[in-house]
Amino acid sequence: MISRKLAFGVSIGILGTTNSLLDGVEPGESWPQFRGHTGTAIAQAQGIPVNLSRETLSWSVNLQGPGTSSPVIWGDRLFITSEVRAEGKTFLNCLNATNGKTLWARTIEGGDYRTHNFNNLASGTPSVTDSLVIIGWLDVPSKRAKLSAYTHDGDIAWQQDLGPHVSQHGVSFNPVIYEDYIVINHAHMAGGFTGVYRLEDGAPVWSQAHPKGPKGIKTSYVSPLIREREDTGSVEVIQAGEKIGIVGFDLETGKVNWSLPDAFNHRTIASPIVINGPAGSADALIAAGNKNGHFFAARVPKVEGGKVVREPKIEWYMESRTPYVPTPVSDGSILYALEDGGTLTAMDAESGRVIYRERLLGNFFSSPILVDGKLYCLDRDGNMWVVQAGETYKLLRKSELNPPDDVAFTDATPAVAHNRLYVRLGSRLDSY
Repeated sequence: MISRKLAFGVSIGILGTTNSLLDGVEPGESWPQFRGHTGTAIAQAQGIPVNLSRETLSWSVNLQGPGTSSPVIWGDRLFITSEVRAEGKTFLNCLNATNGKTLWARTIEGGDYRTHNFNNLASGTPSVTDSLVIIGWLDVPSKRAKLSAYTHDGDIAWQQDLGPHVSQHGVSFNPVIYEDYIVINHAHMAGGFTGVYRLEDGAPVWSQAHPKGPKGIKTSYVSPLIREREDTGSVEVIQAGEKIGIVGFDLETGKVNWSLPDAFNHRTIASPIVINGPAGSADALIAAGNKNGHFFAARVPKVEGGKVVREPKIEWYMESRTPYVPTPVSDGSILYALEDGGTLTAMDAESGRVIYRERLLGNFFSSPILVDGKLYCLDRDGNMWVVQAGETYKLLRKSELNPPDDVAFTDATPAVAHNRLYVRLGSRLDSY
């Protein structure tokens, strides 16, 4: 049986973190995956500045090339990918998280191929534990997706073939780690699957194939959500996509616990998140959505005495200005949804009631993060908008971060650790 604690030692609840050492690393000294601990995009007690300027800049480093992946951090090591598209190369870089010094870089020669203009060879965010960093990529000659594990010293630990990948826009997935397992959303237009692999050696544990569906079905780019169910004591993988709807898989066996198969009508990019309290609650609401103004909150099923006493159902829909690419963030009471065109909507998480709706004058693909009661929102032109969290809208600061000239858009979601905010601007990484 799997014990009930995440590999990086953070409670599965919306806000809960432990104060104990995480294999020698305090909670504030790591940001192990896309959107941080348990994928909540929340950090506390970090003292991040509101004004991002030369006065608050700790260091800035240039990478081999651009990319839109987020940095991940474990202790004093920061990992980030970059691309040199003309050479078909993806780089995995390890930096000192304190001073930005490069410790090592490894090259993956997967090859160049046609992607969407907004995708690249360094768009998927790695995931990191105390000993390994996991990265997904495409081997162009074979047209097969791969999963590779590196040690913190840059040695290749193992590599796993995930099989063919067929997509209009290219490969981009974010591995999620739970204890001894890696969870993958390898969705694509020819089907794909949700899969679990052993962290130790990359060996497959189980996979659940996604249906191929009719022509025109779009690839899902969401990150899986993992929740520890209070009603059953089991661990569940939540997956979302146009082909499968929203599904709860048992982490140990891959069995389908529940599903809402017709939940979506187009491509899904924003990841599913729990918005109204502890993720494991039998009353948890999971927010998700897709392109063309479709965003909702679904109540998970409830089990008592081994029997389902409440089926899953969609509780409310967001009426307008819905997010497509940016994943929202919630403090457990208020859900903050940032639409791609810049409309920030604060809603009561339980009911979906709009508290306020305001416009940030920019376009956004980066997901907002919530740090010490403040929303940090990076727009596509390299401006950081900082908004006070709460029921009243208050813009605290807009900082122009001046991305490099060779960067078309700044779409990477920031990371937080060591009382620092790490902001990727294409081919440059800044620390504040």
